[in-house]
Amino acid sequence: MEEIKPFAWIVLTASFFSLFFNSSLNYSVGVIHIALLDTYVDEDIQTISWLGSLFSSMFAISGFMGTILINMFNVRVCVMVSGVVTLIGFSLSSIVTDMRYLFITYSLIGGTGQAICYTGSMVTLGYYFKHKASMASGIALCGCGLCTFVFPPISQLFVDRYGLNGAFLLLGALGFQSTVCGALMRPTEFEIVAKRRLLCIMLKSMQFCLFLISSVAFNMGQSIIYLFLPDYFRHLGSSSMEAAFILSIAGVTGVVARVLLGFLTQLVNSAIVYGGTFGIMGIITYFVKYMTTLPSKLFFTSMFGFYTGACWVLHYTILVETVGIGKLSDAMGIGMVFCGIGYFTGPPLAVFMMRLVILRFTIHLALTF
Repeated sequence: MEEIKPFAWIVLTASFFSLFFNSSLNYSVGVIHIALLDTYVDEDIQTISWLGSLFSSMFAISGFMGTILINMFNVRVCVMVSGVVTLIGFSLSSIVTDMRYLFITYSLIGGTGQAICYTGSMVTLGYYFKHKASMASGIALCGCGLCTFVFPPISQLFVDRYGLNGAFLLLGALGFQSTVCGALMRPTEFEIVAKRRLLCIMLKSMQFCLFLISSVAFNMGQSIIYLFLPDYFRHLGSSSMEAAFILSIAGVTGVVARVLLGFLTQLVNSAIVYGGTFGIMGIITYFVKYMTTLPSKLFFTSMFGFYTGACWVLHYTILVETVGIGKLSDAMGIGMVFCGIGYFTGPPLAVFMMRLVILRFTIHLALTF
């Protein structure tokens, strides 16, 4: 087994922080959604939900752009560009006065910045940790888990103190920090050799295609929860800050899950664990209607954060096992596109269901997926 070089740990640290500062801005979407509802009171709720839905989906759909940048240049350029794109998107969002332009600045540009950051940060781990990819991904994805704990209350604090426009500007500045992290991701010889691969080879794999379908379903359910859960808790009597704090608990348990699964998948079949987490998440989500007290809300978000965090580690691990390190950058791009399809369709479908029934059944819709 090839020895891990010392510089690989520097790259792992850079990947951790690039995911923390940039790719995890997606976990603030629920807080931003409430701020948009309060700011644009005359706008239709479904139109506003499309903003968050498109932003979340671009995080995944635009993953292929990261693949293009990696194939044209390298991982370092990919991650550094992502910070610039995120800064531009959120900075422009801070000066927008017409909500329609937010579809371009916030949803499209801001979401794309996150996507290419995630793709680059994860692909570089495969190049430096060929035989320990699951362990490395588990540690790096703790950046996303930690951000789930940190960003919702910080975003709410930004909104309360500086308004929605000020919050956009500050979040963009945080995302820009991934540029520094990307500068540390030195290209490897293996990366240069492995860049050119044919996508059709992967699409002929039935296992890979079934995995893509499961990614759509998982992200449809997850996007509904993260977008509407703060508003749902506020509907049950929680304040905006309390709802953001409750959601942030998912970040703590998500960190634990990412570390635990990063090591556990080296010992057990990752596909079995991946399927099992879906079943447990479905059962937990079914009982959300009974969780009206603060302790029960904390229990739900902690369990939800644990199992969704586990899924993201397993998502990366299964990709590596299915297509191999050589095709990883292309597989990440395709996989993120299908994740984005789920993110994009979930919230609008939930709003449609909300108009037919009530909010708590919208949360239950996530159980179906």
